[in-house]
Amino acid sequence: MEQRIYKITEVAEILGISKSYTYQMIKEEKIPVVRLGRRIIIPKPKFDAWFEQL
Repeated sequence: MEQRIYKITEVAEILGISKSYTYQMIKEEKIPVVRLGRRIIIPKPKFDAWFEQL
């Protein structure tokens, strides 16, 4: 089964930035995420569409 979400470390690697800067971008709402309580989910389709528009 294919993974439908990205982990923070995967997003950081894709963008070529640090994990802490990835969290900063999420806090500034620059990266599309879904919050489930304290957990941050990065859906692949939303992220991939956002990334393509860069």
